[in-house]
Amino acid sequence: MANIETPGTAAPTKLKTPLPANVPADRVVNFDMFNPPGITEGLHSAWKKLQDPGVADLVWTPFNGGHWIATRGKLIKEMFLDHAHFSSECPFLPKEAGEQYSFIPTSMDPPEQRPYRRVLNEGIGPKVINRIEGSIKELACQLIDDIKLKGSCDFTKEYAEVFPIHIFLMLVDLPLTDAPRLKYIGDQMTRPDGTMSMGEAIQQFFDYLSPFIDKRMREPGDDAISAIVQSKVNGRDLTKDEALKICGLVLLAGLDTVVNFLSFSLHFLAQNPQQRQLLIDDPTLIPVATEELLRRFGLVADARLIKHPIIVDGVQLNVGDMVALPTMLFGLDEREHACPMHVDFARKDINHITFGHGVHHCAGAHLARLEVQTTLREWLARIPEFEITADANIGYQAGIVGAMTSLPLTFVSRSRED
Repeated sequence: MANIETPGTAAPTKLKTPLPANVPADRVVNFDMFNPPGITEGLHSAWKKLQDPGVADLVWTPFNGGHWIATRGKLIKEMFLDHAHFSSECPFLPKEAGEQYSFIPTSMDPPEQRPYRRVLNEGIGPKVINRIEGSIKELACQLIDDIKLKGSCDFTKEYAEVFPIHIFLMLVDLPLTDAPRLKYIGDQMTRPDGTMSMGEAIQQFFDYLSPFIDKRMREPGDDAISAIVQSKVNGRDLTKDEALKICGLVLLAGLDTVVNFLSFSLHFLAQNPQQRQLLIDDPTLIPVATEELLRRFGLVADARLIKHPIIVDGVQLNVGDMVALPTMLFGLDEREHACPMHVDFARKDINHITFGHGVHHCAGAHLARLEVQTTLREWLARIPEFEITADANIGYQAGIVGAMTSLPLTFVSRSRED
């Protein structure tokens, strides 16, 4: 068994699965992706342990039903591109949750996936997002100005869980008052606490979306849901079921990933005033800094289902096996990036797969980048000096999408004199 610590105490430990016959004992690691060892010290350092010396490129864990984990960037990218062997049919772990996952097109492989991806691109692609760029900046400025007056904040609660969710609900024209309920349901898919199954959470999304979809099929507006439900697939109208499954995916994506990434970015800038000053002195660096932060603080651990037997890294993978593809490990891999744990805004040829790789590359990547860049630009212009509040309790959660549960910040004198 590889030298990975036993899990921490952030969540209940799941029952271990017996070792299958095709798994060599030296490929076994005690790694629970929902509660990795060392999570209290940081999400990314906990996952980085899977790249310690002596840990193979492909390992197997007995947690969460038992599954493989690709630990190195090259292998992760190869598996994303090999749809014949590594299917998106079951894209979440544990397997019983992934089998209940029904959003499209992320649960489809090409060529079936392609026409639905075009629908998704039309709904939330750059042409749509560029129309609301002014509103994105306006909301960021308003929120930051209000926060600045307080002299301190919990960035996660007061900004990261507000700004991108409000932008998204504006994009899809859903009530802002529904944000807390929708985020809770989404969290049960990506970081479940046991209160509902994946199937129950998805059904709650469908129940919520159903009347909005009905109305916009009859009376479309200029929002993303209207654009999606009025689209055609292979020359025909979308069915109600297809519309629910596409809009459910959009809803989940809009409520989670950017929310969490913003907190990790501000946490880094709070701890690294020299790097922060580079962006204050030259805001034109913010787009490239965003890519470097995306590389360093990736959050997502996708999964794939083995559809045909294959030997990978010298071990046999059988039909029905599951493999985790943590996109964050590509960004943290020293084989792909020099000094990968170090953030370097002057890094050349920044490369990451934080938005996925291949046909399932995130359709909302343009919106995510715009939200991050806008936040960095407007926050640093208004609150250039801030630090993590003394004795702050910063919490982390692991899962399909990792999270920072709180980020208490205090603004120091320079920002108060503005």
